[in-house]
Amino acid sequence: MRVYLLTAFIALAWVLYVDAEDQRTEGSASFDTQIESLPPLKNRQSPQTVEEAWAGYDPQAESLDVEVIKEWEKERVVLRAVRYRIGIFKGQKYWMGALYCFPKGAMNLPAIVQIHGGGGIASEKMCVDNAKRGYATISLNWRADDRYLKTYDLPETAQTDWGAVEGRQVNGTRDVKSESDEHFDPVPSARNNGYFLRTLAARRALTFLQQQSEVDRDRLGVDGFSMGGVITFMTAAMDDRVKAAVPWWAPPLLLDGSLKGRTASANACAKHIQCPTLIMAPSNDFHGKVEDVAWMIDHMSSKDVRIARSVHFNHKNDARSMAAREMWLDAKLKEGCSFPAQPEIRIDFNATDQRPEVTVIVDNSMPVAHVDIFYTRDGKVSGYPELRTRYWQYAKPQRQGETYLASLDLFDVDEPLWVFANVYYVLENFGETRAITQASETFTVTTRLVALSAETLADAGIRKQSKTTEVIESFGEDWEKEWVVTVRKWESHKLNQARVPMPQYGKLVLDLQSDTDNSVTVEVGDYRGVFNLEGGTVTQRIEIFPFDLKERKSASPLLNWSALKRPMIGLATHRGMPEPSFKKFAWQTIAEAEFMDNRPFQVGDAEKVNGDVNLTFALADHIEGRFDSEGKSVKVQESNSAVDVNIGLQVHSHSELTYFLNGKFSTFSATLIPCFQASVTFEVHADGKRVFESESSVGKTQPEEIQVNVSGTQLLKLVVTDGGNGWAGDWVTWGKPSLR
Repeated sequence: MRVYLLTAFIALAWVLYVDAEDQRTEGSASFDTQIESLPPLKNRQSPQTVEEAWAGYDPQAESLDVEVIKEWEKERVVLRAVRYRIGIFKGQKYWMGALYCFPKGAMNLPAIVQIHGGGGIASEKMCVDNAKRGYATISLNWRADDRYLKTYDLPETAQTDWGAVEGRQVNGTRDVKSESDEHFDPVPSARNNGYFLRTLAARRALTFLQQQSEVDRDRLGVDGFSMGGVITFMTAAMDDRVKAAVPWWAPPLLLDGSLKGRTASANACAKHIQCPTLIMAPSNDFHGKVEDVAWMIDHMSSKDVRIARSVHFNHKNDARSMAAREMWLDAKLKEGCSFPAQPEIRIDFNATDQRPEVTVIVDNSMPVAHVDIFYTRDGKVSGYPELRTRYWQYAKPQRQGETYLASLDLFDVDEPLWVFANVYYVLENFGETRAITQASETFTVTTRLVALSAETLADAGIRKQSKTTEVIESFGEDWEKEWVVTVRKWESHKLNQARVPMPQYGKLVLDLQSDTDNSVTVEVGDYRGVFNLEGGTVTQRIEIFPFDLKERKSASPLLNWSALKRPMIGLATHRGMPEPSFKKFAWQTIAEAEFMDNRPFQVGDAEKVNGDVNLTFALADHIEGRFDSEGKSVKVQESNSAVDVNIGLQVHSHSELTYFLNGKFSTFSATLIPCFQASVTFEVHADGKRVFESESSVGKTQPEEIQVNVSGTQLLKLVVTDGGNGWAGDWVTWGKPSLR
């Protein structure tokens, strides 16, 4: 009888759920009588606000059904691979695999939900580091990556299982559309979006922490990077149990007024964020743009907000910013810990010398090591494709009590001016109550970003400092401020400044001195060269033509400096060797004749077969786009199966191959072979002029043999581009390409 009644109850519950799916009437039942974790939509309508999307959901209503899959210890830290129930969608349970850890024997701990980014897995290291600092941590494995099981030697039962919905990092999860059975709602809805589902899972992780005996349920934080940073923002917004948040490298904004932008984005949640928040915002981050971070802060309800900015970094943090993260969590989740107030910044216009003057006012409640001011003329709004290569110039301030002042020299007033300052505080010995795991002597607190338009600069009568120079770096006082300095490597965006124009015909000169025989690697974009140094006390000069640098993958030389698109420059020495003393890094303009005389003539020096030079990737002076040097990528239609696609140049649309001919050849020959699904056009360019263009080639197009007159040509460029169907990425072959 009991079995019969239980079966009948389950069947009735499922009928009620299906009816709710069909009717989409507003649900008001508690979870005890409601089989689904989320209530039905109201009147079958898409939620129009973030509040409507989350209406009726209670992350504490359901049982977690926690499973401990494995337990081990490391450095007096208890680690457990656990799985908890996120909820029930479409009648199926779905589960989150995670690592949970805490310092052995500790009680009444503050606790953190740690959320990895795209491509990541749950992190034992972050769990252990947090435990050493007196925290319990649950690190989610929301992507359900198999590396999680392999890394921690776990069975399949430990894995995240999204059940009937899709919360992993796969196509379709970033939208709100209802296009497959893996979407929860049958209409466009935020509840179909992967970020919504992951945020729901993070809220359930807060419930998990509250139920652990070693955790203080009222001291919970959320910490996540990249995609995890977006989830951190959204979790902090929608769950008032969060007492501190640290989103890294986020968020990308969506301010287009779309349903997704209004209901399933971080910006839609901004006004609900009331907890203390530290935003980790590298200056050149592609995902958490500095201007987007400024927008978020303006629209957050919380006024207890700080920024930690790693200068010149893209999607990475330096140790000083990471130390700020640890200091912030301590200040908000531990008793007796403090964090400095956000420094103030303003820009005035000095009428005397007609330069912008930056003023920074700091909080001296903790000892200040120093203050750095940075500004850029690459200040453009979101969508700016070159934000990762923004050059931030350093201005050294002068201290006047609690105030730091610096005047800025502007090359022009035609572009916006963006300015921020980093205040670096001394990391004192706080003892066991506030252990810092970062190898840093300071931690960063960043001002707000000040953005001035070009019109504002012009109206203020700012005087331009328009004198150009060939000196890229003088290696004088504080030169490291404009470089990213790591072990044996220095990188900078200094080539991307108008004050140092790149010559059409020129070479780089690097002056340096090395006590011992050594070598230095010079990198410009994706090209690099290794140059030997003689030990001694005398300064020596390295002269670098573009063709002295080789592309990392293809080993083809750089054709000319102008082929580079806002490159990063790098200097590196071999590990274990003493650092050389750098003196000067500069351009040197030379005559065109000298430039061409030094240029290698690869095609001209190549072996000829029956009077022809067969073109290879190695002979190319420049390659743009993907290519396959092993000849395994092109597959053709059955009607073209007799064609040998392996003899030639296999490239991926869009692609460009450039060869220096030096006017020594008359004819270019090749067979044009499309892959089985291609829609492409083949083009041949001679000295910048298109001299051949094929018809649009599709998979069934017969291979076409061509001969193109290239008499007198200096530069030959072979181009493959989209053939009109809007799809990029088709493979093709320049079959048996040759020059005569």
